[in-house]
Amino acid sequence: MTYPPPHSPEDWAVYQGLEEGLGAYLRDADAALEALGGVLNFADVQAYTCERVATPQPWGESLWQEVAVTDGTRLILWHGDDEQSDEDPSSLMFSSSVRTIPLVAIVDQGLRTRFTVDESGQRSLHSVMLYLSTQTPERSTTELTEDAGTRTVQFVETYRFSKSVTDGGRGQMQRLLQFGRAMSRFTGAITVGGQA
Repeated sequence: MTYPPPHSPEDWAVYQGLEEGLGAYLRDADAALEALGGVLNFADVQAYTCERVATPQPWGESLWQEVAVTDGTRLILWHGDDEQSDEDPSSLMFSSSVRTIPLVAIVDQGLRTRFTVDESGQRSLHSVMLYLSTQTPERSTTELTEDAGTRTVQFVETYRFSKSVTDGGRGQMQRLLQFGRAMSRFTGAITVGGQA
């Protein structure tokens, strides 16, 4: 099996521009920029965040990469993922996908920050977690009720992002806060008819 060349990521948080940030951080920045450039004018980017997760597989290390971008009217997600070929298990595949969600579809958002507190009471940023929920059903389950009836519980599509002192560091936590706050401002400003 042929593996992608090794890549040592740099911290994307020091780059305000999307192209520079992705070029420093992602192994497959060319694929991400080509896919995003097909649906987005880079000059319109208001905020972005990135993630990459390497996991061991029987065939080697698999790298999952994510970019989340907003242009003020949409949430645009790019994902890159290493996969084993279904047809030839000795071959490695790479998938690149883009998803575009209008901000009007986001109906719930949570931005949580956690701090460590030292003996003097000083707080230090420890982690940032952001979730964005839509009304799109993702799955449903049927449960028994106390009176021997049933009820259906629906779970909606939710996008989750997180950074911490051990996952990205302070700069990426600050950038995720920036992204979450931008999403909240833009989502609140949009009505069904467009900008409020």
